[in-house]
Amino acid sequence: MSQVLKLDRHNEKEEILFELKYQLSLTTRQRFEMMLGKSKEVRELLEKSGHRKPFEIIKRTEGSGRPDELENLFLQKIRKIKHRKKKE
Repeated sequence: MSQVLKLDRHNEKEEILFELKYQLSLTTRQRFEMMLGKSKEVRELLEKSGHRKPFEIIKRTEGSGRPDELENLFLQKIRKIKHRKKKE
């Protein structure tokens, strides 16, 4: 049977100590099973309320900031600057 923490007033330190003591009483396997169970529970709640969408493939468009595009823009600006300096 699990223990229950009962306090007369709010005491954050006591709550944390109680939780740590409980977590230390579990094996690593039990902690992971509990974590995975909670993750599944949250995922199901998100799906039920419509907040979890499957991943989407997003097609990049021109000007989306891809490294090769940025490099080309940078090189174009450098060429313009050098061209201006030659005219002067």
